Amino acid sequence: MTAARFLPCGSGSGVRRPALPAAPRALRHLESYCVHRDKYRYFACLLRARFEEHKNEKDMVKATQLLREAEEEFWHNQHPQPYVFPESPGGTSYERYECYKVPEWCLDDWHPSEKAMYPDYFAKREQWKKLQRESWEREVKQLQEETPLGGPNTEALPPARKEGDLPPLWWHIVTRPRERPM
Repeated sequence: MTAARFLPCGSGSGVRRPALPAAPRALRHLESYCVHRDKYRYFACLLRARFEEHKNEKDMVKATQLLREAEEEFWHNQHPQPYVFPESPGGTSYERYECYKVPEWCLDDWHPSEKAMYPDYFAKREQWKKLQRESWEREVKQLQEETPLGGPNTEALPPARKEGDLPPLWWHIVTRPRERPM
């Protein structure tokens, strides 16, 4: 169960949005200090009560000051070696199996009998490929128009220009590499 479930959300006071990531982050670091679940729950309730105390703050100056103080307190009290989930960036298993990812284009070489086992996927894939062929020229043109003269400053791609339209080079997002079964 995450702490974000207990946090108020939606429009309202200005404290709610910035404080939203502060509480779960503090609770995650609290997990690193409290290995036993009962102690963690006790201190998590105390921490949650501190956040709840100021959740309806209307004064933006005071809300900003409270948030700044919370960030400073978090900085001073953060765990020197916080727990990192194994599959998360920085974890021991992060991208461990990247070498087993098979490129999407390998599915083109499947035998029709193999493709027949997954008719829904391959029907959708054919629609994606058709859409990619149709939109490729427009995507490249958009990239050329929006790229600065000295070349791109970041690796970020421009967003889609209209509602329901596709962003440039969307293909790798739709078709993630398939993992080879072990």
